[in-house]
Amino acid sequence: MLTALLFASGRAGGVTIERTTGHATDLRTGRLLYEEQHWIRTTSSERSRLVVYRCPDGRAFARKRVKDTMITGAPAFDFNDARDGYREGVEGASATRRAYWRASALSPLRERTVVVGPNTVIDAGFDDWVRERWNALAGGSTSRAQFVVPSRDAQVPIRVQRVDAPSAGLVRFRLSLDSWLDFVAPSMQITYDASTRRLRTFEGIGTIRGPNGAPLKVRIVFPNAPQRADSSTSAYEEALKMPLAARCE
Repeated sequence: MLTALLFASGRAGGVTIERTTGHATDLRTGRLLYEEQHWIRTTSSERSRLVVYRCPDGRAFARKRVKDTMITGAPAFDFNDARDGYREGVEGASATRRAYWRASALSPLRERTVVVGPNTVIDAGFDDWVRERWNALAGGSTSRAQFVVPSRDAQVPIRVQRVDAPSAGLVRFRLSLDSWLDFVAPSMQITYDASTRRLRTFEGIGTIRGPNGAPLKVRIVFPNAPQRADSSTSAYEEALKMPLAARCE
């Protein structure tokens, strides 16, 4: 939900395509679980994101599309996991949105209405939300938001505050529930490069679920420098249409 920075970049016909890859490992054992390939496609009028999730052997098994709206931090998105048919997303660009989700391909698609306010955060929009409040957050102030989880009937209150970073040149934030449940709920740690404000690591509950259906606890690491990768329009289109595997070995 928070990982779309550090990109290689290419231009074609007025369209900018940027790309990076993050490696997700088990937070406890360090074993590689999957990779995330991120693309950002920017034109003069809009910005959209594409994330392809790959098994350790390279096969794609899930895909997410994110489209920015006029409300910072609240994009529309659609996520599909071909392993079991899990799907979730938020549709629309106005203050009133349609949220939907299904637990598997055999489950009915459930829907609800979401009202988006100035402090509503949706999926990868968290990154833009942080950037908009960077000076305050990096300076030690605590910010609060309402995070949209499509499968929940209410938005989840979150609190974001700066904590000690592992080394100089990095800024780390802790994301936790803004309620008395904080002491029993897992928090997430998000680390940025202090000068470029690019995402470097994410630690906590990620997008991808394990065999038991529960979200995996992962550490996702992004490279320190832009990658030399194919960031062409054709590569983006291929990633958008490629078939998804029904399982990882």
